[in-house]
Formats: sequence, structure tokens, C-alpha cells
Amino acid sequence: MNTPSESTRSIGDSIAVGRERGYYRVIFDAGPVDAETFAELAGVPEQSGRIWLEEQAGAGMLRVVRAPDGVGEELLLPGEYVPVLVSDEDTPEFSGARALLREHLAEVERVRALAADARPALVK
Repeated sequence: MNTPSESTRSIGDSIAVGRERGYYRVIFDAGPVDAETFAELAGVPEQSGRIWLEEQAGAGMLRVVRAPDGVGEELLLPGEYVPVLVSDEDTPEFSGARALLREHLAEVERVRALAADARPALVK
């Protein structure tokens, strides 16, 4: 079983892989995706894509949403993470979003903590 520090390191590594390989950009550009679509767009085997997506969803980096067919589920990149995960500091298309994030960072962390605390109650 992973210790908290091992889990944190593993999530951090998974996030780094997603940024380096452009996985977050793929999801941002495509919109919500299932594992098969993500794997095809990212050019990875479906099983590898599924594992990475599950890691990201488990860490709260991706949000699970109902698929348009109303039956399946897809994953989307929440807008509040886009400026950090999709762009580099020199990408002008996100300069406004980065400024807003810096201005409201404490608020984002508070809301994220509240959501994490509420998650078990929502699952029941």
C-alpha cells in the first residue's frame, strides 16, 4: 500500500507526464473524452490512456461527466486547471486566465478543500 508521500509523488509524476506529453492539451482541445478517444488522440495504447485518466480523475485533476449518450462517462479538464496544466508561462492565450488564477488562488484552494471534504457525502 502506498504511503501518503508515495501517493503524492506518484500523482505529481503523473501530472508531469501529462504536461510533458501534451495530454492535458489533448483533453482541452477535444473536450470531454472517454478512454478510447483519448488514447487515439494522444497516440497511446488504450490501456495506458485509461490508467493515466483514472489517476488524474482520482487526484481530482479531471472531472467525470455524463457522456452525450446519457449512458457512459467522459472526462474533462476543469477550466480552473487549464492555465496551469495546458500552457507554459509564455503562452499568450492564457495570460488573462493566469492573472485571474493568481488573484484568486487562495479562493480556489479553499473551494477545492471544501469539495474534497464534501466528496464522500456526495457519493452516498
